[in-house]
Amino acid sequence: MSGMVVVGLFEGIEKAAKAGNALRALPLAEDRITTLSSVPLPDRAVTRDTRPIRFPRVTLVGWFVGALAGLALALGTYLLYPLITGGKAIISVPPTLIVTYEVAMLGALAGTVIAGFREMGLCRFRTRLIHDPRIQEGKILLCARVSGDEQAKRAMDAMKTAGGIDVRPEEGEL
Repeated sequence: MSGMVVVGLFEGIEKAAKAGNALRALPLAEDRITTLSSVPLPDRAVTRDTRPIRFPRVTLVGWFVGALAGLALALGTYLLYPLITGGKAIISVPPTLIVTYEVAMLGALAGTVIAGFREMGLCRFRTRLIHDPRIQEGKILLCARVSGDEQAKRAMDAMKTAGGIDVRPEEGEL
């Protein structure tokens, strides 16, 4: 969702929270407002993140894909290289379970890494992400995705009134 984003830099949590409340009063939806900070912010202090957390689902899907791949690997090995005992090919269950478990854990780990990259926004390559190096100095960056010049002007006015240091529109993605 690339587009226009109004960005405001704030000195403290109180000013950023005041600006967040002013943006919600415009009205702007919760999923269109976010913060960037180098320090952890209290829950719901400035913005309310309404996006669902997909980590458990992606990890579970990775585990199941890994388990199926491990089972296919173990059974495929028994079919390609049968162990003939007493005139019959046997399939030993304990080694099959071990291989299935190990590859399932590998799949869960890969799913977790992929979900982590996605949640942190590191999978975006073509769009310009919003960032300001001054957040490393303890400042809070409040971002609002807006549609249209009128909404951008109202959002900028609300941030400036709340005590924004550097309020500006930018092209990019949250």
